[in-house]
Amino acid sequence: MVAISTCRGCVVEGDNYSGFNACHYTGDDMAHVEGCRKELCKELGINRESLIIPRQTHSLNVAVVDTIPFDAEKLENIDALVTTLSGVAIAINTADCVPLVFADEVNKVIGVAHSGWKGTVGRIASKTVAKMIQCGASLSHIKVAMGPCICGDCFEVGHEVVEQFVNNGFDSSQVILNHYQPRPHIDLPQACRQSLIEIGIRDENIQFPTCCSRCNPHEFFSARRLGINSGRTLTVVMQD
Repeated sequence: MVAISTCRGCVVEGDNYSGFNACHYTGDDMAHVEGCRKELCKELGINRESLIIPRQTHSLNVAVVDTIPFDAEKLENIDALVTTLSGVAIAINTADCVPLVFADEVNKVIGVAHSGWKGTVGRIASKTVAKMIQCGASLSHIKVAMGPCICGDCFEVGHEVVEQFVNNGFDSSQVILNHYQPRPHIDLPQACRQSLIEIGIRDENIQFPTCCSRCNPHEFFSARRLGINSGRTLTVVMQD
């Protein structure tokens, strides 16, 4: 199995899309996007139609990739993908939200999800796991890794966002960082961990991100740093 998050690479100051960007709906030149996708496919040893990237909308929708080629219309308004196919790279784009990679290597089921604060509150992680189980995965075998995303120190939010987490049953003592003033902060990776543990994923099978996207804008795209009209980090998972 291969699981990666892309780095920007060569960054040109003032160009919010410079480096590696495979996202097709945030304003970049499509020739650049397609060039990056072809480069990635070459590195992964797959053809272009085996790289599956949805059009994300902060929804809670999960699609199962069950055939190649896959109908592009089925990728609209999708924020998580699951597959049992080998040699198929499923991917999601992020620029501060949490990219989640799921793998049951015993039963050969993989998944990937985009978990911003709305997706986290709505528990897109558990919806992805549920879809994996429908495809033959076992809860005890599923491992989850989080890619680069915004850290709690950087993720300042309004009180209305805090209310969403409180009203949806998250442990505020771990997720909500109230010592920041005048506005609170949210620890999104910790919130994702909580939603995974509550459905039965073992704590030892959950891996936290190793770095913050906002703290490292030359390495990863960050909407908080660059604005929404910028590139995206691509997180990919594929099984042999």
